[in-house]
Amino acid sequence: MILWKNWPSGLLLLSFCLAAAEASGQTIAHYINLAYQGRVEEVQQALPALKKQHPNDGAVLFLEGLVMLDGDAAVGLFNKVVQLYPTNPYADDALLKIGEFLYSRGLYIQAAQQLKRIAVHYPRSDLVHSSIRLFLNALLVSGDRDTALFYAQVFARKYPEIKFDLQAGKVVVLPDDKAVRSTRGRASPAEGKSGPRFQLQVGVYSRRENALRQQDLLESLNYEVFIRRYTSKERTLYAVIVSGFATRAAAQRLGKMLERDYGLESLVQQVD
Repeated sequence: MILWKNWPSGLLLLSFCLAAAEASGQTIAHYINLAYQGRVEEVQQALPALKKQHPNDGAVLFLEGLVMLDGDAAVGLFNKVVQLYPTNPYADDALLKIGEFLYSRGLYIQAAQQLKRIAVHYPRSDLVHSSIRLFLNALLVSGDRDTALFYAQVFARKYPEIKFDLQAGKVVVLPDDKAVRSTRGRASPAEGKSGPRFQLQVGVYSRRENALRQQDLLESLNYEVFIRRYTSKERTLYAVIVSGFATRAAAQRLGKMLERDYGLESLVQQVD
């Protein structure tokens, strides 16, 4: 057994520093997980202390963006993470958040520019697959089909695990399409022991094209999404539905996140 008093002072100081750094990372990651679970108030209460303890930490800046109520202000924080802390573990996630926000606002060309950076600068990121799908969709929606076809061929060679439609220039199946996204704290909708009994309606559109765009965004997050068609008084409407929730609370948490991050209103529905 090695006694503390026998340790070289430099080694002892180094061990303390490493332990403190590890504890710091775990704390920030913990609050990022809480933010993804919709526990915004808890994070907001902890933020002042975290910012004081870690004034130059990109992860704290990213965390602040996650709970920012103003979407444009949140994007500004995510941009700072990417620009000031490009090697931070959450820089790729910040880029995806920027791309998703721009896509949800109909700024498809700008969204595509941001989303492409993930595959280029962070090729080993666990967010590459979903960012590629949304990137190609953004190009197609913006009318730039030729560029989408080109990149679909490039990515098909680089990522053989993804199934592409090279005629349409889009992703058909991602490797993890059967699993709801749980990356970095995002809770699966299918929580609880019982089967899925609730769903979340995220927007109702008079044009099917608009509903499909919303579906693309939500599927990029790996949620189970389908479009339901309604006909009322000679008018056809298209509702975008996220399915697979075991509890009302789980559906509500996702609804709050979508409203906070993308300005999307939603309605929880119970499945008969």
